[in-house]
Amino acid sequence: MPDPNQLPHLLSLLDDESVEVQTAVGEALVAYGAGLKWALAELPEPPTSDQLTRIHELIREHRGDTADTESGDPAFMPGDLVCHRRYGYRGVVVAQDSSCEADDKWYLANRTQPEKEQPWYHVLVHDSSSVTYAAQTSLEADDSAEQISHPYVSEFFDGFVDGSYVRNERPWPGNVG
Repeated sequence: MPDPNQLPHLLSLLDDESVEVQTAVGEALVAYGAGLKWALAELPEPPTSDQLTRIHELIREHRGDTADTESGDPAFMPGDLVCHRRYGYRGVVVAQDSSCEADDKWYLANRTQPEKEQPWYHVLVHDSSSVTYAAQTSLEADDSAEQISHPYVSEFFDGFVDGSYVRNERPWPGNVG
């Protein structure tokens, strides 16, 4: 992971309108990967909600999240709030796989069979004790900034900051199926 001491400088550049600066900031933020939320939460002065919105925009722009299915890049990170496109449930991403890791029996038992070769996410479902395993094409960002009510939230997250959860170090227990 890049040096977290660089984050305050990156935050100061969020409002710079130069395409070159925005590209460099986007590349630097993407390089943090899933550890970015943790690093941001550890700052003496955490980012404002406007800065977090801009960070998410830059990450999506830089990774080209509109074409994630083709590129295979994950659109969501642990701690992101999501909504299922078909079933409408809200949830929080707790873990991610680069492709479907479920066995064939589980996969074929689903009502739909989204493409296996795309990111798949373990999602804690709001107002339930359910955990789902959803393909990236089945999810969209939930911008409600409302917390998720689920018994495992405190097991895998250390807090809720500006509309997303801060993932802790506890490993996800394993595969589906």
